[in-house]
Amino acid sequence: MFTKELNHLTLTNDVADRLFDNITADGYGLDKSFTATLRAVLYNRLPAGESVDLAFVPLGHHVNSMIESGADILMKEVAGNLSMHETSSTYSIYVVYTSGGEQGGKILDIVRSSAGRGRKYLKDHTLIEELRVFYIKMFDGLFFTDNNSTVIFLKSLDIRIHHALQMMIPKYLPGLFSGMPLAAEEMDLLKSLGNKGHAEYLKLIEMFAERFDMRAEIIRSRLKGFETAYERIKVREVTNTISRLEQEYRFNLEKLNAASKQILDQQIVLAGLKSRMDCDGTESELMEYFLCNKNLSLIRVDGTELEFVVHGYADVFDESAFETCAKNPDSYLYKSTGSLSQMEMELLYRAIFDGGIYKLRICAAYRVNMQSSIVALTNYIFPPESKDYLPNPHIQRHGCIGSYAARFKEFMKDRDYVGAIDQAVVSARNLNFFDSTVMSAFASNLSQTTIKCIEDRHGNTMTPKAAIAGLTAMNTAAVNEHEEGGHGEAN
Repeated sequence: MFTKELNHLTLTNDVADRLFDNITADGYGLDKSFTATLRAVLYNRLPAGESVDLAFVPLGHHVNSMIESGADILMKEVAGNLSMHETSSTYSIYVVYTSGGEQGGKILDIVRSSAGRGRKYLKDHTLIEELRVFYIKMFDGLFFTDNNSTVIFLKSLDIRIHHALQMMIPKYLPGLFSGMPLAAEEMDLLKSLGNKGHAEYLKLIEMFAERFDMRAEIIRSRLKGFETAYERIKVREVTNTISRLEQEYRFNLEKLNAASKQILDQQIVLAGLKSRMDCDGTESELMEYFLCNKNLSLIRVDGTELEFVVHGYADVFDESAFETCAKNPDSYLYKSTGSLSQMEMELLYRAIFDGGIYKLRICAAYRVNMQSSIVALTNYIFPPESKDYLPNPHIQRHGCIGSYAARFKEFMKDRDYVGAIDQAVVSARNLNFFDSTVMSAFASNLSQTTIKCIEDRHGNTMTPKAAIAGLTAMNTAAVNEHEEGGHGEAN
């Protein structure tokens, strides 16, 4: 095995590269011998339209860290490097190598245990043990082939090994040699790569080169079919034009079908709308809802917009949240309550939200667009019929209707106007005892208002202060009655 680099070979010059553009290699160093050898023995064996590529794949300087990380990390790195060198060639030879030394031996151990049929990596390749045995006295390596391609793993690589590897080219690409064994001169060429000197190899490789009239071969290969080049170009152009027109036709046909469906859908919608318009003079479900619901005041109608006020009782709330707040003397329910004490306010709260002695009248204003959304109106100036109702602080101060807005949209999708308005009715009656900001405002308003928003069981209304006075009087009377009853028993 000779050590001289061979980089000036006829089979690898510029003319040969054009002639043998289907047999390529990235080379090892400056040496071109592997490329020349492949071209010499494969030229008559490689079917038309197929190609061969040779690539040398060095593993990086961080190979030690990959070895320490385990087989998966190393083999994924190898697979990644191989994919970077992949081409559209039918046949290929990959030579994977390191700088040698102890790390090279460890890599071969990992590859042997992880690659080949029945293993995790290179599952389509078979380990060719006879090649390892053939080369064992020259170098350490592993050879995996799938008939059309071979991956070679080397402990190390130098120019001597580079030449020796070429001796077994038929084993790397068995699919090209199975029906056409090596001729005597080809056998001599491959054997010469194992000589100590390079003279015989040079003589034989140049002899193969002389078989080709490079100039004539290039003229023949390049001018073949030139006379019909114009027609072939026009065939491609016309074929592309037909393909483009067919795509445009399909695209426009799809648009026409879609437009036709949209027209039909809109005609159905139009018929429904006209049908509803024909019934416009009769009482609609929404009109009947407003007529029957005495707690709704219709303020304004403008196109698809309605402005209305909801009256009701504050009876939608979380009972456990109320109890948590009511029994806590430091709760926000007792902040900013003016001249009323915590005990008085708790008495009123429990009469409204726990005992059922009183009801709290409450109101809120809304604007609804039947095409899009619902808006809670803030700082609203309520009509006279709302004079005995306390504005809901969630709505009046903050315009917050929470999850009711989403429910409103769902009803609007189905054009269920009554269901949509009903969401406003429910939200007006809601008090969120979890919301400290809103409930602090509520406590302040309730304790200081002069609105007769408290209703007793007989339908009479009174201010919160009057209600508290009534509760206090009832409690006092109950205590006195209890004490008098107790004295009577003692007598």
